[in-house]
Amino acid sequence: MDASLAQIITLTAWANAALRAPAAVNLGDVYPDNPVFRSCEVVRFVDLNHAGAAGEVYAADPIAWLARLREEGVTALRLVYDPEPDAAAGSPPVGFGEDGSRWLIEAVKPAASDYWEARWELGDRFRADGRRWQVTYGRIATNAPAGYAATSATVAEVTQQLIAHLPKMIDFALDHYADQFARSFEIALHFLTTPASAADEDDLLPPASSQLLAAVRAAWVFGGMGSWTDMSFAGEVQAEYDTLTDELYRLLQTAIVAAVNRQ
Repeated sequence: MDASLAQIITLTAWANAALRAPAAVNLGDVYPDNPVFRSCEVVRFVDLNHAGAAGEVYAADPIAWLARLREEGVTALRLVYDPEPDAAAGSPPVGFGEDGSRWLIEAVKPAASDYWEARWELGDRFRADGRRWQVTYGRIATNAPAGYAATSATVAEVTQQLIAHLPKMIDFALDHYADQFARSFEIALHFLTTPASAADEDDLLPPASSQLLAAVRAAWVFGGMGSWTDMSFAGEVQAEYDTLTDELYRLLQTAIVAAVNRQ
């Protein structure tokens, strides 16, 4: 799982838990020392202007962001996966001018929602402390319709779908000498079928959601060179590989949303 996705998952789950039960969450346990922030020099929040450029600073860091969300009446956060932004269909504007699928944070207020999108930029690559990334979350829409791109899938439903699909991934991997990937899928399946194995994975979420996210992290085999998606085959085998891979990707995206949003 890439760093930007890992961070937005943790940020959303952490801030949502703090909004739900402030006394139960120690803010310092997550920022700045959680692994998803340790490579970041800056994690700031800004309002974007109509041209998609960063404008006024909304909050200098995640803790200040959470405080402002409370002040503005935000009651909950939801993670949103937007596979094909489409303004005609009511999609929030593309904040940083990037095409393709994206992850957003929906900040839910009593009558509407705000939407946040992240941009990662490389800062000083020679920093001794390793904090080389400058991350900006831009508020791309304010007081917009709530529930954009919401999915109805529940944690229980997508858990069962993954339990059914992962053995197919394991069999394909073993049949085509990709044992290292088969092991990843086996670990994911173990998390889903042995709840205690993932009990301590993420205490910001209910056990079933934590269990599902642990499986997602284990089964996340997508990336560049040397990843599962770097393989190719011929004929019917390629078609089977494409079908299995597309379904795994869809299920993992759905699982992330369901788990973080506690559906």
